[in-house]
Amino acid sequence: MNLKRTLVALGLSGVALAVGAQAQGGRTQYVTASELVTFTPLDPAAPGGVNLAVVSGNPQGPGPVTLFLRIPKGPAPVHTHTAGYYGVVVRGQARHWPANGQASAQMLNPGSHWYQPGKAAHGDECLSDECLLLIQMEGPYDFAVAP
Repeated sequence: MNLKRTLVALGLSGVALAVGAQAQGGRTQYVTASELVTFTPLDPAAPGGVNLAVVSGNPQGPGPVTLFLRIPKGPAPVHTHTAGYYGVVVRGQARHWPANGQASAQMLNPGSHWYQPGKAAHGDECLSDECLLLIQMEGPYDFAVAP
């Protein structure tokens, strides 16, 4: 029993050291109030369409990248991303499903989340007038309509 406690304590010490090293790695603390977040249209010709706001990283860089997606009501075409990602519903009601799984997709309220493997076809739909999603990509952000 003492061995388990020692291993847990050593593991937690390692996590604390890693966090301390990351904080000393040149990053500066910052805070951004929600009303100051700047969104950019994915398609400049359609400013009322999908908009994004970068939290960290560069969407066209090697990744990872964390961003907010503001999505209008309606479905997206079934699509893929090169990298896997985590998605969290922040505002609105949405659905997310694997290819051919739309009929069984459940409604996702704020706080609902999922993991989507890279290169796997899937669909999304915003059921509200607007949805806000927090997306953490394991690589660069891209989008390709599935064949």
